[in-house]
Amino acid sequence: MNEEMLDAEIGAAEQEEEVAFAQMAPRGRFSAKALNNLVKATNRLLPKFGQTPDYPEFDGNITEFPTDFVRVLAMFQGATDDAVEQGIVDDEFAFDFENISDDANLMVLAGKINKLASDKQYDRYLRSQPTEEEETEEGMVEDEITTEDMPPQDVDALFMERM
Repeated sequence: MNEEMLDAEIGAAEQEEEVAFAQMAPRGRFSAKALNNLVKATNRLLPKFGQTPDYPEFDGNITEFPTDFVRVLAMFQGATDDAVEQGIVDDEFAFDFENISDDANLMVLAGKINKLASDKQYDRYLRSQPTEEEETEEGMVEDEITTEDMPPQDVDALFMERM
């Protein structure tokens, strides 16, 4: 597979992911004050995911979450759902994007994220999980091994399977 085709496939996958996050985005009437309380909570939890706590505050009211913010919250949601499933944290910490439609929902979510940021069991749970970087490196090595000697049509089929 040539590099242009691979770049096109990666671009298409990124586009699909962006559309998926846009569809997940909470919609409603959100004030900058409530949003920024959520941002502050988010920035407290980001370091536990190995990321810098630098999500920017909102300048004004919005009616739909930006996809980059949805992406961060979806990361929290996935880890929290797993932790709830394993009994690490209570199910009261779980959240759904469909339930976020106003400032009151934002305040509840900010409270949950703040509690998770200071929860020692949740912190231990996150530290016990493989990092995304490790998974990516392992996946890349695996892809290199399995696709090197394959005919081009098999490589294409493998990529289509993953999408």
